[in-house]
Amino acid sequence: MRVRKHVTTLGFTLIELLVVIAIIAILAAILFPVFAKAREKARQTACLSNNRQISTAMMMYLEDWDGQFVTVGHEPGEGAETWYGPLQSYVMSDQVFRCPSLRDDLTMYTDYIISGVLAHGYPYSGLKDPAGTIMVSERRAGIPAFGYHPWPADGVTWDSIDAYVAGDGHNWFLGHIEPAAHNEGSNYAFADGHSKWLRWETTLGSVLPGMHNPQRLIVEE
Repeated sequence: MRVRKHVTTLGFTLIELLVVIAIIAILAAILFPVFAKAREKARQTACLSNNRQISTAMMMYLEDWDGQFVTVGHEPGEGAETWYGPLQSYVMSDQVFRCPSLRDDLTMYTDYIISGVLAHGYPYSGLKDPAGTIMVSERRAGIPAFGYHPWPADGVTWDSIDAYVAGDGHNWFLGHIEPAAHNEGSNYAFADGHSKWLRWETTLGSVLPGMHNPQRLIVEE
């Protein structure tokens, strides 16, 4: 008499396979945002390093040019050298002027924007609070400008709040500066040479234009 051998087949049932797939999908949904945030954090750090190198370059330029900021055009159509041109000899690579997150290839120049008042040869000695004065911000993509500052209307002086509020000073600045390039904030280079990540609202202060005030534009409360 023949004896039948029972062979047990190891494998997944359809239900078990679906459970495994569901678990993988859940893990992916949890981990992918974490990985994306970590990647953006790395880009934020690289961008902050760029800001620090730009700040160092500007400090070296100030040393070589008797304490005066760059005297250049801050609009592409002016036909003058843009603000970062004189700093190129002080940095290791032109990539310092490009943010790894923004990469505005429409203009192909820089992803950063300078305080336009400082970029007209403003003397460093005129700054009352260099550590509280933003020198370079991250530029909003697609705009044809490399510098920013509010122009006073006819009959309005620099020390008037009206010089900064063309309808809404908050929106005016947002037309030039990228407020949330990295994790709900952006990197800023200050006139004393340090750089820092800040939320946009923090830069405005209690009175416009806050940290964007190059101290010549004093606003009396």
